[in-house]
Amino acid sequence: MVVGGMALAGWMLAGSLPAPGDGGRQDAKDPVTGGHLIQVDDGDGGGSAPDGDGIGSLAARETCDNGIDPAGNSWSPSREEGAAVRRITERGRLIVGVDQNSYLWGYRAPDDPQTVIGFDIDLARAVAADLLGDPELVTLRPIPTDQRIPLLENREVDMVIRSMSITCTRWESVAFSAPYFDTGQQLLAPRWSTITGFDSSLAGMRVCSGDDTTARVLLESEPHGAALVEAGGHLDCLVRIQLGEADALMTDGALAAAHAAQDPTMRLIGEPIKEESYGIAMNPGDEDLVRRVNAILEDYRAGGDGSDWRVSYRAWLADYFPPDQSPEPAAPRYRD
Repeated sequence: MVVGGMALAGWMLAGSLPAPGDGGRQDAKDPVTGGHLIQVDDGDGGGSAPDGDGIGSLAARETCDNGIDPAGNSWSPSREEGAAVRRITERGRLIVGVDQNSYLWGYRAPDDPQTVIGFDIDLARAVAADLLGDPELVTLRPIPTDQRIPLLENREVDMVIRSMSITCTRWESVAFSAPYFDTGQQLLAPRWSTITGFDSSLAGMRVCSGDDTTARVLLESEPHGAALVEAGGHLDCLVRIQLGEADALMTDGALAAAHAAQDPTMRLIGEPIKEESYGIAMNPGDEDLVRRVNAILEDYRAGGDGSDWRVSYRAWLADYFPPDQSPEPAAPRYRD
C-alpha cells in the first residue's frame, strides 16, 4: 500500500485540500512578492506537511555529545567565493532537492502540477536569485526523505531545502546552514482519537513515521507501548491513518499542522515533544557555499515585518499558526 501511497493520497485529499489563496494566502500563481511558479523536474518525492489546533511551548532542544547545540554549529556568514560557489555560477543553475508533497512547504500547485510551490520553495528561489541573479535559475528536484543525505554526498544536488531538521547525527554526514525555522516533534491523530499526548495513551496504538526522520528515532527510543508503523514519507503515514492501518503519525509540528490543513478530520495532539530547527543541508566539503547561504539567510530574515521571510510566512503558513504563537524567524547562531 505504501508503494502507491502518493497517488492514493492525492485522490483521497483532493476534495479537502484548501486552494491556495483561501484564508488570506495569496493565489498559487503569485505566492510571494514577484512569485512566479517554477517548472520542476519530475521525480519521486516523499510526503510531509502545517494548522494549528494549538502549537504549545517547545520542549528541550537536543544537545550533542560535545555539548554543542546542533542548530548553532554552522559557519558564520561570508560572501567570499570558493570552489563550491564557483561550481554553481559556472554551471549557471542551482540544483536543490525539495519535497513535492509537503502542503504549504513544497507541493505541486493544484492548478499546475508541473510546478512546485511553498515556503521552502520561496527560500530556494531566494538562494538562486542571490547566487545567480535570477530566481528562475533553479532546478527543483523532488527527492524522497531517505535520499536527502545520499544525494548530497554524491553531489547530485547542491543543497536540500526540504524541512530538514538539524540534528547531531546528520551533522556527521552533511553540513547545515543556520536555522531558518524553529519547530518541534508532535503527534497527529483523528479528532476522535483517545490519544492525549506522547505518553501512556499511546500503549497499543499504531504510530507511523517517515523513513530517516527524527520522529522515527524518537519513537524507537521511547515508544510508550506503541507499535511503530513504517512508511516512506509523512504523506504515506496520513494515507495509512485514512485506511485504518495506523492510529497516529509523528512528525515535525509545523508539518503536522499542514497535514491537519489537508484533512480536517485530523488534529494535533498534545504539545511539541522536542524542539528542533530546519536548516539548509549541503555537502560538508562546501564550506564556502554554507557561509554564502548563511549570508543569504541574514538578508532573507532582515527587514522586520517586511522581510522576505515574513512575506513568505504570511503567504503560506500564517493561517495555520494561532496569532499568539506566530513564530519569529529562527535566530542565527554560529560556531565561529
